[in-house]
Amino acid sequence: MDDATTIPNTRRFFVDPAWLRSDQIEIDDPALVHQWGRVLRLSAGDRVLLLDGHGLAAVVEIAAIDRKHVQGQVIARCHAGGEPAVAFDLYLALIRPERFEWALQKAVELGARRIVPVAFARSLPSDRADERRLARWQRIATEAAEQSGRGRIPAVAAPQPFAAALAASVTADLAILLDERASIHLREVVSTHATARQIAIFSGPEGGIDPAEREMALGHRLHTVSLGPRILRAETAPLAALAMLQYALHS
Repeated sequence: MDDATTIPNTRRFFVDPAWLRSDQIEIDDPALVHQWGRVLRLSAGDRVLLLDGHGLAAVVEIAAIDRKHVQGQVIARCHAGGEPAVAFDLYLALIRPERFEWALQKAVELGARRIVPVAFARSLPSDRADERRLARWQRIATEAAEQSGRGRIPAVAAPQPFAAALAASVTADLAILLDERASIHLREVVSTHATARQIAIFSGPEGGIDPAEREMALGHRLHTVSLGPRILRAETAPLAALAMLQYALHS
């Protein structure tokens, strides 16, 4: 019998949790029905994994499918898995939209629990986000979570100014600011916070971190850390940090 580990990634879908309350599934969402029937060409007898976005999943066997409806039967229920042991909140600078979206997608694949777009002092006016763009970012996060086998949908928060983002990060066990001018490497800080279970990562814009922001971060007890001697692009640095942290913390 198929389970959460044997269903192909192309057949993993986050759905309305209400759809999974019964063992008899009926779906009339036009986009989902089109994807299953026209794109993936699924038919009766095929199985998909439906996730509620909160860590639970159901293996569903399709009983019937047409252009408007899908009927199915829950074969098994299970924990979705795919989540790191540490909760990573990424405070990602608003940068050029295409680069921000790429970083957002990869951060979800690397296990970020939440992505908060942040307006740093050196973020450009053209990098601002509206409701339409925010909705697009959430779709990107959802699709990346499906593709990468996540069990939860990472939230993309509304953009915040740097000061507000700092205030929101105070509950983290460890908060770091990626800073090319820092003298302490990330690994040194992680070695003294091996039990951290919630980590906030601040990653700045293409123009770098303003000195006043650096002082504000230190005032909020953030650790300014280096990722090494090379200068990384604004969309590369947060991903390198996420990979390093997960390796160091076995997450």
